[in-house]
Amino acid sequence: MNVEVEIKVRINNFEEIKKKVSSIGKLIKSIKQVDDYYIPYHRNFFTHKPQPVEHLRIRTNPDKTIFEYTRTVNMKSDGDYDFAEEYETEIQNVEEFRKTLNFLDFKKVVTIEKQREYWMCGKIEVALDYIKDLGYFVEAEAKGDFKDSAEAKEACIKFLENLGIQDVKNKEIKMGYPQIYWEANKS
Repeated sequence: MNVEVEIKVRINNFEEIKKKVSSIGKLIKSIKQVDDYYIPYHRNFFTHKPQPVEHLRIRTNPDKTIFEYTRTVNMKSDGDYDFAEEYETEIQNVEEFRKTLNFLDFKKVVTIEKQREYWMCGKIEVALDYIKDLGYFVEAEAKGDFKDSAEAKEACIKFLENLGIQDVKNKEIKMGYPQIYWEANKS
């Protein structure tokens, strides 16, 4: 299990943010990712309010495909949470795995396509994202040693503020990309 603490915000000044990140960090990789999200027929993860506490996805990267289950811990009524538990494994035969999910009554509910750049900036991993049909985002994820999840979250907020993003606490997006996609395409 990995514990994940991250802050995500939408940005309109992608090139400016990228320039600042590149001056303090190291580019790890730039890749296209395709995330297919699934739910079991007997339990729709996405009906949980204010947002899902569980995600099941197949993430296709250029070099490998990962099956991942994520569960948020201590979800609050405003959508905030302490951290997320992540369980993941590499899939060798993706088509057979998809067939297995189908046989087990899982259905694909949404596909999110993104161009992502990973940057390492000290104890913070930065993801600069372009999401098809949604726009640009930046995620700051705590990767260093922190006393607890609150300290890790505060480090992410301060990092984003140092990039020039104002009012991070109020601009934080507490939804995943599938929920953002659905909100944007409600009509």
